[in-house]
Amino acid sequence: MPANDQVQKYYDALIESYDVLVDALNKANERGIKMSQAFAADVIKGQREALELGRKLAAEPTDFGQFYSSVLEATTAAQGRALAFTQAAYQEAIGASTDTRETIQKLVEVNREASSAAVQVAQSWASGNPMVETFRRTMEAFTPAAAEKPAPKARAEKTPVATS
Repeated sequence: MPANDQVQKYYDALIESYDVLVDALNKANERGIKMSQAFAADVIKGQREALELGRKLAAEPTDFGQFYSSVLEATTAAQGRALAFTQAAYQEAIGASTDTRETIQKLVEVNREASSAAVQVAQSWASGNPMVETFRRTMEAFTPAAAEKPAPKARAEKTPVATS
């Protein structure tokens, strides 16, 4: 495989890894928008129900039966919305976990391809570069000499002995 093809393969793998990351960010952004919209819709419903409750109570302030049933109805609706929102958030968390696992698997595969291409480019460059062989021979020449020569020993200093 020519060196240009190997370099192209390397850059293609890098671009693919960036595309995987961009896709993951877009999915996370969509998930966040979806949850924000659900929360806003729940707040709007809660405000409307609170206003409706206020209207019912203002219309019949002495009807305690109506008061009790209206409060119970509004409370039950609020609890239902809270439960539905919690379930949606839980489902989105599970989806995020699945997306994260898939993203990591894709990145590992793409980075494996990029590493392979980089190694091939480096090997191609090393085999075609005359300086590599010179450098290798120089390193071999110095390596045995350094291994054979013993390290210098430190001298112990003599201190004069005092006589009396």
